[in-house]
Amino acid sequence: MKDYAVTLEFDNETENKIQEMIDEVARVTGCDYMKQSKIPPHVTVSALVSDNEEALLSEMESIAESMAKNFIWFANIGIFNPFVIYLGPVMNEFLQTTCKTVNERLLQYADVGNRGRYLPNQWVPHAAIVVKLTPDTIKEAFAIVQEKFSAFGATAEKIVLARAEPYEELKSWKLKEQA
Repeated sequence: MKDYAVTLEFDNETENKIQEMIDEVARVTGCDYMKQSKIPPHVTVSALVSDNEEALLSEMESIAESMAKNFIWFANIGIFNPFVIYLGPVMNEFLQTTCKTVNERLLQYADVGNRGRYLPNQWVPHAAIVVKLTPDTIKEAFAIVQEKFSAFGATAEKIVLARAEPYEELKSWKLKEQA
């Protein structure tokens, strides 16, 4: 059984903005897991465990065909104390529907991963800036993100199926333009 994640990725401007924060925090704190693992800026909508990668890819193909680009508003900085600092998007219908649809459809071929933290009504959507912090680096990392952050809008342009731990993108699908 392997760990998988389904993520949303963003327009170039948003990706660059978030990546700059990731890079600066890594440079100053030495907590560079995101950078070393080449994990792009994203919001995870599902975490799964499966031994049927082919079925996951096939179902994701079908899910992606029905999805359109959509707006996300990043409004806050959050902490999963003491290890993660993230940017928090405002929960909207697009995020709720994506999480629900992906989980319902992929859990036909997988088990729940990451202790159920990415299931609908249990999920805190977030774009991680730094993970695997130490108690000594959290204040320093937060100060950097606080200085660089102001609320901003983003467009979810891709949905991705990736293996987790270590991160490896299996396939990404560009979301279509809204009608």
